[in-house]
Amino acid sequence: MKKGFTMIELIFVIVILGILAAVAIPRLAATRDDAEIAKAATNLSTVISDLGAYYTSQGDFAGDIKNMTNVSLSGTTTLAEAEGSTATVGIDAAGKNCLSLTVTRATDSAAKKIPAYMAIAEGTDKTASVCKKIWNDTSVQKLATGTFVPQKCKTTGTGATPTCLEWENDAEIQGVPLVGLSVVR
Repeated sequence: MKKGFTMIELIFVIVILGILAAVAIPRLAATRDDAEIAKAATNLSTVISDLGAYYTSQGDFAGDIKNMTNVSLSGTTTLAEAEGSTATVGIDAAGKNCLSLTVTRATDSAAKKIPAYMAIAEGTDKTASVCKKIWNDTSVQKLATGTFVPQKCKTTGTGATPTCLEWENDAEIQGVPLVGLSVVR
């Protein structure tokens, strides 16, 4: 008598392997998405930390945002030197542009004081599944919906040189302050 597997035994093995694959593949895809979400959230925190640390150590931002962080950013990264100028960059996940970051230089004038800050919005691929999951992550939402209150001068007098009486709160701005105003250039 020959030793070997019968056709029925082989079919059972194939069916069992198919069932195991049907269970394992979706879990693998979900794990991959979870890793992309964690990576994007970490990259967002790292960019905020890196830009704040660079500004604190150098007293100003570099002309190119890519020179201030090791996080891979997409989009135009050039930041003009004028007060209040902006640059918008993106954080990609799974090949999709999921987060849009707008960096704004500080304004420190006699009438208004606004620290450098970053506004966080959905990227151009916001309908992609992984981007929706990243946007709905609690740590990303906390940073994206955060606000701060800049200061404006309450003035008196008329003419070319009004006098600043005191500083008061201005309208709330949505974003994450990257630096305080105490850094002197």
